[in-house]
Amino acid sequence: MMNEPAKTEFSHFEEQMPVRVHQQELESMKIKIEYLEKQLADKDAQIKRISTREQDQAQVIKAASSKEIARTQVRLHRLATKPSTASLISEAEVAMEYLKMQLTVQSDIELLKEAELLLDAAAVKFAEGEYANATYYASQALEFINMLSDKEREFPNRPTVRFNTPIIMHTTTDANLRREPGRHTLVVSVLNAGTVLTANAYQGNWLMVQTDANLQGWVFNSLISVVADDSH
Repeated sequence: MMNEPAKTEFSHFEEQMPVRVHQQELESMKIKIEYLEKQLADKDAQIKRISTREQDQAQVIKAASSKEIARTQVRLHRLATKPSTASLISEAEVAMEYLKMQLTVQSDIELLKEAELLLDAAAVKFAEGEYANATYYASQALEFINMLSDKEREFPNRPTVRFNTPIIMHTTTDANLRREPGRHTLVVSVLNAGTVLTANAYQGNWLMVQTDANLQGWVFNSLISVVADDSH
């Protein structure tokens, strides 16, 4: 029987190599996993910060009440003079004509008609010498125009944008009042057609509104229309 050849140092090294390589791979994978976990934790923290900030902004906006509307009206009344009102109406008319040439989406074109109604009401009040009411209507018209001019309005995760002048509106049909903007969010209440609302802000195609009964939420903008009559 032949004797087996003695193992050399080299052959011993070959036996140890797979174990060492395996350990190195494990260490490398462990480092990668730790890195990815840290990246994930950082992203989660960032999302939470953004979410908290947006919730804070929403709470501030939801705090708007009839007192704020009254303060806005008082401020506009104080600023309302014949020259200043004429200038504001002219500014809104120029902005509207420019916007007419830019809009191509039918829903936005329909919304611009809401601004036209308000601007027409402003012109009537101005002709009657009611400069405060004319200023109020023109200011609301400009809010619509500025909203439609917002090129980033329908971008994903677009933050809520607050109106400087609250807009008085009413539902044109029965409409869902939702807790958050979106077709699949929780329905807070169903508003009957003709319900008077105050729009305080917008996000995409949704308006943040408040009812006279102090219900607050979001309504899709095609379900409501402006109030432009002699009641203000």
